[in-house]
Amino acid sequence: MKKTILTGILLALPMASWAADILDVKPGLWEQTMTIEMTGMPAPQVTPEQLAQMPPALRARMEGMIGGGPQTFTTKVCQTKESLADAQAYARQQNSCTSKLTSMSATKVEYHTDCTGRFTGSGDFVVERVDPEHTKTTGVLKGVSSTGKKADSGQPINQKMTIIGKWLSADCGDVKPFSPKQ
Repeated sequence: MKKTILTGILLALPMASWAADILDVKPGLWEQTMTIEMTGMPAPQVTPEQLAQMPPALRARMEGMIGGGPQTFTTKVCQTKESLADAQAYARQQNSCTSKLTSMSATKVEYHTDCTGRFTGSGDFVVERVDPEHTKTTGVLKGVSSTGKKADSGQPINQKMTIIGKWLSADCGDVKPFSPKQ
């Protein structure tokens, strides 16, 4: 369940994190470090044996989920001049979430996200340009989850996110470019 919500959000966030012609950031390889704090989400049921069989990074995430603390994920994203310049990326649908651009300037982008499906809710996000090689995204999603089981329907969830973006290189290497038209 948590993975489903995170997947939708992770896919939705790059579209609002980069707009070079608008936000004045460099194209190329970016590293995004996302920290998520969730309340209302039931802890996953994992046995010590299952934890022992997990790779170290996954185990650390699972242990964090079980402990209820903030989760941190780092991903790399390749942004081309074309993907950065496509303002339509801000409004396209991602999985079960749809984002709508609410304001844009050279230093700040704001958007609203609505989600339906296993997580139904909405939130607002702000992407701030720190300098051409750094961005900071903050946002909060509030809503309810449903695992499809009658007893779990309507579990309230609040999710606070911070994403620190750092430009790494003009060359994306093996990382495929983000395509706003996907």
